[in-house]
Amino acid sequence: MAATREALLAEPPMKRDESDAFWSNVRDEAQVEIFLQNLREKALSESDESLATFLQLPHDIQVRRLVDLGTLRPLFDEYTPESERLAFLRRYADVLLEGAEVEHLVSDPKGPISVDDLGSDPSLIEESDKGKRFRVEMIKYGTDEFGTARSQRARMLYRAWNEHKAGRARYEEAMFKKGKLGLEQKPPKKQ
Repeated sequence: MAATREALLAEPPMKRDESDAFWSNVRDEAQVEIFLQNLREKALSESDESLATFLQLPHDIQVRRLVDLGTLRPLFDEYTPESERLAFLRRYADVLLEGAEVEHLVSDPKGPISVDDLGSDPSLIEESDKGKRFRVEMIKYGTDEFGTARSQRARMLYRAWNEHKAGRARYEEAMFKKGKLGLEQKPPKKQ
């Protein structure tokens, strides 16, 4: 947690012109070659461990990784308009998610999640689902199991579960702000 906090908060955000300059340097191989030369010169004058590690890679891999990073600008550039980011994701989601494990709700009679936990939206819950229980399982995106109608329905149920958990978290945050919840929850007393 501390390392993540440090990585996220140690550097101030880039200004728009700095961001544009960086992304223009990684858009094609010719620009990347110039950018790498500048990085090597910078590495000689500074002692940046992550930069030194990157520069130890073979040159062709450095070029390929920077060009690949440039193609993902709509995802990583904080100044990319949300409409462009969503269009990029709609167009390339299948490629980006291929093989990535995605959480699904899977029917399991002994599972910890009940239909009642998912809410009462009739578009998600059918009469035949009453009393069913589920568990969360990781399934690789793009596999046969992922594309079935059953797994698509499970993803809808999983989204409902996430909405329920987020609502619960918002409620607990509001109760905390009102002073009705402490930092730690004491376990219920056994009777």
